[in-house]
Amino acid sequence: MSPRPETQCDTPDDVRAAVLVAKTARDTAVAEAERTFWQQIGQLSKSYRGAQKDIAVTLNVERDAIYKNVRKHTT
Repeated sequence: MSPRPETQCDTPDDVRAAVLVAKTARDTAVAEAERTFWQQIGQLSKSYRGAQKDIAVTLNVERDAIYKNVRKHTT
């Protein structure tokens, strides 16, 4: 039998609070990953003439989407 978790949630309110904490942590991590990704894409798009087009083809998105997301996450 597996050991019991160290944190016990005795009431539904405890469970809800724990879920909200976990959700907040996940949302923060996802936002940070998005910001890091688009900052790296921004640097790569400046590599050479036509890099933004190549990145757009690789990611299967429009060049405008690359521009907008890089601008959104680097400002």
